[in-house]
Amino acid sequence: MHQRLFGTDGLRGHVNAYPLTADMALRLGLAAGTLFRDGQRRHKVIIGKDTRLSGYVFESALTAGLCAAGMDVFQVGPLPTPAIAFLTRNMRADLGVVISASHNPYDDNGIKFFDRDGFKLPDETEDRMADLVLDAGHAWEYPPSDKVGRAYKIVDAPGRYIVYLKNSFPQDLTLEGLRVVIDCANGANYKVAPLALEELGAEVVRLGTAPDGLNINRDCGSLHPEAMQARVRETRADIGLALDGDADRLIVADETGRVLDGDQIMALCADDL
Repeated sequence: MHQRLFGTDGLRGHVNAYPLTADMALRLGLAAGTLFRDGQRRHKVIIGKDTRLSGYVFESALTAGLCAAGMDVFQVGPLPTPAIAFLTRNMRADLGVVISASHNPYDDNGIKFFDRDGFKLPDETEDRMADLVLDAGHAWEYPPSDKVGRAYKIVDAPGRYIVYLKNSFPQDLTLEGLRVVIDCANGANYKVAPLALEELGAEVVRLGTAPDGLNINRDCGSLHPEAMQARVRETRADIGLALDGDADRLIVADETGRVLDGDQIMALCADDL
């Protein structure tokens, strides 16, 4: 068995330093394609990312490896991690990939794989992938030239996820009349979250919705909720929300700007069940 390549949340590291290099991403694409193709049909892979500048590098390298291995790749662009899990199921893909380092700064990144049901791959599968990737002498078995994969961009992916979010919201509830401050950390949810809240009726005050590839999580979002808290008080909002870079973490503030801890949020949810 080779050294453990994947951690508890996929592959993480500093951009352009081992193990997070373009070459590694290419080999991961080849390994994933080798493990998941069966040669009987076209295979589909969803790739999403957050707003880090390096996301384009790893998206391109993964796409090249997967297509070379005979997998069709559907790039959905910047979307929150839960959206990639949803789209993997919704689009009946064989595999989903998220390129993100969550709450870390822009110069880190990561690669995480989902199975067809939108769940993280089992450790055993990740270990098999690592064995292929780290075997310098491995001879890849490429499909014939007419069986290589194609790459597509899915421009309506955010809209699909917004529809899913709205359908998940109780039909007898509305956000009309509520003012909501949301800090998207200049990350993956900078489009989806404000639009979903607005379509549910809320008046939305936006923070952290101008990503430039370098400012993800910088003095904003769930790690730095102070700006959100101040804006709640300044605008007399009803609630404040702060997300991290891939929108799998949430900090909530009440109408006074006071942050609620996780136990309080769970108690509020439980009381409404």
